[in-house]
Amino acid sequence: MKNIENNLLQSETAEEHFSAIKALEKLVAAEPDNLDHRFKLGLNCLQVGQVERAELLFRSCIESGFDTPKLQLNLGHALKALGRTEEAVACYKGLIEGQDDARAAVAYWSLANMKNYRFSDEEIVFLRGRVQTTDAKPGYRGLMLFTLAYAREQQGLYHEAFMSMCEANLILSMHRPFQGEQYGLLVKALLKSGRNLIPTPERDGPTPIFVVGMPRSGTTLVEQILASHSNVEATDELPFLERLAIDLDKSGAYARSLATLGTEEKQNYANRYLEKVEPYRQGKLDYFIDKNPANFLHIGLIKVLFPEAKIINVVRDPLDNAMAVFKQYFNRGNEYSYSLEGIVFYWQGYLTLMKHWEELYPGEILHLGYEDLVNDPEGKITEILEYCGLPVEPECFRFYESDRPVLTPSASQVRNPISNRAVDSGKKYEKHIKVVIPALAEIKRKCREVLGV
Repeated sequence: MKNIENNLLQSETAEEHFSAIKALEKLVAAEPDNLDHRFKLGLNCLQVGQVERAELLFRSCIESGFDTPKLQLNLGHALKALGRTEEAVACYKGLIEGQDDARAAVAYWSLANMKNYRFSDEEIVFLRGRVQTTDAKPGYRGLMLFTLAYAREQQGLYHEAFMSMCEANLILSMHRPFQGEQYGLLVKALLKSGRNLIPTPERDGPTPIFVVGMPRSGTTLVEQILASHSNVEATDELPFLERLAIDLDKSGAYARSLATLGTEEKQNYANRYLEKVEPYRQGKLDYFIDKNPANFLHIGLIKVLFPEAKIINVVRDPLDNAMAVFKQYFNRGNEYSYSLEGIVFYWQGYLTLMKHWEELYPGEILHLGYEDLVNDPEGKITEILEYCGLPVEPECFRFYESDRPVLTPSASQVRNPISNRAVDSGKKYEKHIKVVIPALAEIKRKCREVLGV
């Protein structure tokens, strides 16, 4: 038993959730009355998209008398992913009680992060009161400030919303600083070595579809469209390409190591990636989606390991996107989003690399404008399917009817038909961000010139 628990600890630390699930299944079988094991099994199932199973495990814990705020929170997350909004709201609201700032902050942000919850006047009064106190820990105060920004935006009070965003981001930037210099050096290194990249021979097996871009640009929408096809399955925001890049970096600089890989090494790395993805591929279909926006950094690695892979780069209006990420709390990563200058810097690196990849692989990457998709869904969905070599299926145009669990903040949005409500949303804040407007306008101009979107 001790060995199983040790393996479990190692698996959880490395985020190897499937290994953790196997270990926990053994523990639950050996100790069926240990509800802590059952709860942890539910948490790991939720992490890998086994949402229905996670819900059943959480509910069985509650029925057996094991009910904690953390369980209620994650049950809410499961219900949100399944599209059961009212039940999710009830779980989150059940956590808001007393003077527990941590619980209230997480619950309120979970409500805001549903994107379609409307805050009441009483809730806004509570939030305003709590963010003005000095006893709340900075991180939880930051969460409540992000929530207050959403609530103020709903009221049309954009100045108050912007002030709350700024304060929230300032708090988080002190605890999770953006490593801009490292990001800039990586972009420069990839630009220098990219022309030496030689792909491995094409292989038999499933075809990966990588959906990349900036966060909050419409990548989840594209994933939902593709996952509605009968021959395509979604996985998760997988970290495995990044882990391969880290391994390559250990053996020398990442970009340089990538350019010097031999054929056998490439095949080994490709196999390692596919082995990690395999447990996520429940249907074992011909195509699978790896939707991780930050994989734009690793397009060179993708083309070296999987020359047959499809890559869809989703591009949203830079102003709209900048404000979308500035008001979003990210549980991990995306530290650049804590300042408008950081967002501009990250965008510039992203666009520079995408220009580089387009020059190396002309016509092999589909650059998809979010606004184009919104304005011409039938035409653009058809274009996506044709690019991937997939026959057109009507389900892809009715993607919002899918009952597939969605674990990203866009869960509620992709359960509705395509709308243009988010187009030009950043313009509400133009007068507040005059300092970066010229840079964002130049980025938009270059997007059209370089990527055609």
